[in-house]
Amino acid sequence: MRNFLTPAAAYLNRRNDLLAERSVVQSPAVIKTINKALLASEIAIATFYDLESLRTLQQRKARLIDGHDEQRQQELQRFELLSHTLSLSDATDETAFIDYQQSFNRLAASYPWQHANIELVQNELFTTTLNLWLETLEMLFSVNNRRYLLARIEKILTFSIGKIPLLGEAQDVWQALVSVMVFCRQRTNNDEAYFTSLESYSETADLCSRGILLFCFTTEALLRGQPIPNETRLNEKIKSHYNRVIDGTHPYF
Repeated sequence: MRNFLTPAAAYLNRRNDLLAERSVVQSPAVIKTINKALLASEIAIATFYDLESLRTLQQRKARLIDGHDEQRQQELQRFELLSHTLSLSDATDETAFIDYQQSFNRLAASYPWQHANIELVQNELFTTTLNLWLETLEMLFSVNNRRYLLARIEKILTFSIGKIPLLGEAQDVWQALVSVMVFCRQRTNNDEAYFTSLESYSETADLCSRGILLFCFTTEALLRGQPIPNETRLNEKIKSHYNRVIDGTHPYF
């Protein structure tokens, strides 16, 4: 079993490996590829700051929610079981998603809430998704074959799409997640050599970063009681994250 490193420690190991590799090559093309991987690493590890900041915000909000009562937990478990009876046949199909969202909304509205509420369900979702992304970020810097990692990212995105109805009307979030998921699926069709290449590392890092940032920006807005950003705004915020890493103004560095 592979030992778990924190994303920051795994990042430093990967960065050192890339710098060591760059120090012994002379080909401008190879150096360019390594530099691209180094930048992709920096952009990805900067999302660790966003995840940890989100965790702090979420924990502050969670302190105001008493979710440990046994009756509340039982009610949440029953709601979760019922929600699992709803099916989303194709996460990338807009009509299927709208039907699924409407079914979920009807379930949430008709469920006999007594001890719990949707806010508690959201809180558990945020915690679960945040931990999934932290583990994935660590894997990004640690594994040498990206086939399983790409599949994992796609699964997290599929899971997230299935939970979008908890956020309310968030069609743009669905569209943004689907865009990243489609890229994941396209990359998994490559031959085996691709998954151990630096090209696959840089592209997987980009997909991982985008998935994490979409989660962070959407969740932060909800926790702060602000409107969920539309797709244009989400893309602007992702671009801003990349630019701040590139110009050295991101608070992680």
